Amino acid sequence: MIRIKTYKSILCILLSLTLFSCDSDNDSNPENNEQVSQDIMVTKEKLIGDWILVSSIIDNENVSPSAFECLKKSTATFNQDDTYEVTFLKLGSNSTNLCSRTVTQSGTYTVVGLNSVTFFNFDSEIKLIDDTLQITSKVTNDNEEQNQIDVFIRSDNSELGENQAEETEEVETDNQTDEDNNDDTFDGTEVIQNILGKWKIDSDKDCLQKNTIEFKSQSVFEFIQHKKNFNRRDLLDYNVSVSYPLPESIEATIIKGNSTVVFDTSAECQFIKTSTLEYVVKDEKTIALKNNPRVKFVLEDSTTIKLVHTFTDSDNNEQIREFIYKKL
Repeated sequence: MIRIKTYKSILCILLSLTLFSCDSDNDSNPENNEQVSQDIMVTKEKLIGDWILVSSIIDNENVSPSAFECLKKSTATFNQDDTYEVTFLKLGSNSTNLCSRTVTQSGTYTVVGLNSVTFFNFDSEIKLIDDTLQITSKVTNDNEEQNQIDVFIRSDNSELGENQAEETEEVETDNQTDEDNNDDTFDGTEVIQNILGKWKIDSDKDCLQKNTIEFKSQSVFEFIQHKKNFNRRDLLDYNVSVSYPLPESIEATIIKGNSTVVFDTSAECQFIKTSTLEYVVKDEKTIALKNNPRVKFVLEDSTTIKLVHTFTDSDNNEQIREFIYKKL
């Protein structure tokens, strides 16, 4: 009996040593370690850089355009030295600067695996999910606690695209300034009589050919612009929060200042912007937008008018685009 017990004891010891040896071999497996290191490197490379907020959801509902106007300016930055900073812009009490309230969170992070990151010094839950950075926090609306999920994407994400005027052919009518173009020294009565009515752009490009201008009175005109498609940047410009990636179907009508913009992925022209603007006659050929020096009209003759749009390109250089309109 003693020999049998001794034999069994020796067998158990050998079996334990074998299992331990296997575990040790697995832990020191160069292939596994290499894969983990590769996952960490890929995740950190994806994380480092600048991120911008593109979607904000409260209890599964996108926030309103008015609420998103400030939130969309929120940013996140992740550095090579394992530090980060997330800045939320929120509605403030100062009427001259609506987005005056800033909330900043900063700290350090550790990449522990593929898309797996541990964040420190952050009050809310923050996760790296695929190509997005998602921050979940608690908000109180009408004395009810709700979950708010803010979704960030990298600033170089292809969904944002470039929305430069030279590419989209959209005339920036929303950029109002305090510059006063109201000049009463010139009597523009005759010019106004010549320009009253509807004008159509001289173009055969897809939706661009639908663009019209209609001078309705001695100081007001309606400008309608069409684009074949829109991108995430267009949606952000008009404070539209939608999920990431972009849904296949989007329908939204946004009123911003004197402009109404319709987004509709099912339409032939998915982006239509209708603006009601004021103009000032400067001389016998020049009509300027009131408080917007970047857009003006040059009357070529009684049937032809040229729209001149000055803008700043992606390299911060000033550029000029011109469009010819014919009177209908």
